[in-house]
Amino acid sequence: MSIDWPGVWNAWERDLPFLLSGFVDGLKQSAPARAVVLLSSLIILVALAATITVLMDLRQRELLHANGELASLSSILSEQTSRTFEGVVVTMRGLQDRLSDDLGRSFDLDSQPVHLLLKARAAGLSQVKTIFMLDSQGMAVNSSREGFEPGRSAADREYFRHFAEDGGDDLFISPPSRSRLDGEWTFFVSARLLDFSGHFRGVLVASIRLGYFQALYDGIGLDFVSRIQLLNQQGRLLVGKPHVEEMLGTQVGDAMALEGLSGLPVDGVVLDSEESGDSKRFVAYRHVANFPLVISVGGLETDALLPWRRVMHPMAVGLVLVILFILATTYFTVRNLLRKDSLEAALKERDEQLRQTVQTVEDGIVTLDAGRRIILFNRAAEKIFGVRADAALGKTLDEVLSGCLSQIEQANLRGYLDESWLSPLGQAPLHILHVVEGEEEFHVELSLSTTMFRGGTLLTAVFRDLTESERVERELLESNQQLQELSTSLQNVREADRMRISRELHDELGQFLTGIRMDVSWLGGRLNAEQQELVGKVASIKGQIDQTIASVRRISSELRPLVLDDLGFNAAAAWYVNRFIEQTGLSVTLLFPEQEPMQGGAVATALFRILQESLTNVARHARATRVEVRVSYEHGVWSLVVKDNGIGLATHKGRDKGLGLIGMRERVQSLGGKFSIKNALSEGTLIVAAIPEEIQKNDD
Repeated sequence: MSIDWPGVWNAWERDLPFLLSGFVDGLKQSAPARAVVLLSSLIILVALAATITVLMDLRQRELLHANGELASLSSILSEQTSRTFEGVVVTMRGLQDRLSDDLGRSFDLDSQPVHLLLKARAAGLSQVKTIFMLDSQGMAVNSSREGFEPGRSAADREYFRHFAEDGGDDLFISPPSRSRLDGEWTFFVSARLLDFSGHFRGVLVASIRLGYFQALYDGIGLDFVSRIQLLNQQGRLLVGKPHVEEMLGTQVGDAMALEGLSGLPVDGVVLDSEESGDSKRFVAYRHVANFPLVISVGGLETDALLPWRRVMHPMAVGLVLVILFILATTYFTVRNLLRKDSLEAALKERDEQLRQTVQTVEDGIVTLDAGRRIILFNRAAEKIFGVRADAALGKTLDEVLSGCLSQIEQANLRGYLDESWLSPLGQAPLHILHVVEGEEEFHVELSLSTTMFRGGTLLTAVFRDLTESERVERELLESNQQLQELSTSLQNVREADRMRISRELHDELGQFLTGIRMDVSWLGGRLNAEQQELVGKVASIKGQIDQTIASVRRISSELRPLVLDDLGFNAAAAWYVNRFIEQTGLSVTLLFPEQEPMQGGAVATALFRILQESLTNVARHARATRVEVRVSYEHGVWSLVVKDNGIGLATHKGRDKGLGLIGMRERVQSLGGKFSIKNALSEGTLIVAAIPEEIQKNDD
């Protein structure tokens, strides 16, 4: 059962004044109404309290789960980081031992064996960028990197000063800094080297790529984890996700949390929280086993509570809907208890509104009851049939309309009504009736529908006067006919002008240019051989005249090929197709019968113009490689078929192409023919024009 919420709202707005003025008095007088209101209030309060309790419990569970996830992730990252450093430490310890035994101390730090040893150990560690040696003065003397240039000083670096200032024998992990060789962010693991007498010999340093740990941390895909940081014991940032270069080496760890972590065992974890903008961030701190490092994993409270919000929103919406449903149910129940009489008055008012609406409709509406008696006859029906409503009510439709319908129309109407009474769909097709009212005759459109009401069937007939629509339709047809005649006249005038201009260009201007060329040739023949400049000028003039004659011929043929009037359609079509092949290089097949349309006639002109426009569209738009042109004559009809293997019309829509197709269609229709286009994407276009010969002969 669905609730009509717009109807509920409209009813609430309409009844609000009544509720405000009479609701309290009604409750005082109605014990059931007071009980309904009290019960609804208790249900709403219980639902609110239960929902809030459940949501707060789910929220607390989600936060505990998020903290547990942070602690687990920090343990995993701590273990992975520890393994990464253990590989470096083992290598560093091994190098320190090899260089501190008798054989290792016998080699100079910058010797080739030491270089090979460093290179071999660095090759097995993907996280290590290079391993290099510093002498007791802090000068770089050897490296695992090829192309190493000794002599660079690192005496100011913290990883050297730590041991140079008697920092002990343990490994030292320095804060990140930019490499002086390639500018890449790096942090260093260093160890002290001693000579035979136990004096400070130098420092062994492994530079570790920050990007290795960055890639490791970036691969963490938990939605609520927004920050992963690797810190030293003082809380200075070594690597972080997200990567912010300005923060590398700075103090980012919470001092109190780090202090609390220092008193815990290696596998201990400190869960902390901090403010982060508009939200709170939960952070888990954990030692990296066997190294002076700390892993920090943080996640925003808003992100951690995202699953909870996904549950909370539907629950809140559901609660609101339940409350609204309870309020709506309470409202309708109380209203029914307090306003039984007013509902009857409102129903009568609505019936009157419906009756007035039906009376103002321009279409005639007649409703019949199960006994086929008229129970509704609106004003429009009175106007159409000239019968008053009070005279029609209670009668059958045959009795009322017998004076304005012929016997045949009455029989048709009875058949339509019988069909509608038996129709299982409740509707019948549209019908047209011929109505005679006095001296006026007009058509009426009839639509019938049935509906069930209180176990009986009601039939409604809607009559629409078609006088105005038929007048508009006639005017539209006349206008279209006039436009088509105007278009045909314009085409004929345009063809006549083209023929006249083409003739004048070819006959008169062509003859004049030919005469001028002959005169120039005669003048050139009278020049002396010594007058080379004039001879060259005459030759240039003759060339320009030849180009002008060629242009005149081309323009004349484009306006209207003389071969169409002089030799007929077949010769003109063959001439144009050959010219099209020369210009485009496409393969064109031309087929036509021995007979041809009347020379210079309208059909020949129309077929030639359609051939021109079709081949022009192929060259411009179709991207075809092959065209087939077929002209045929059968049963007094000339047919032109142009087919290409191009991409079809759907892929090259444009204004010019659309106007060209419209022009071809109008040219064919003006001669009483038919024009069609069959188009398939990537299968080419087929244009068919069929023109009856009789139309051509009559026009001629």
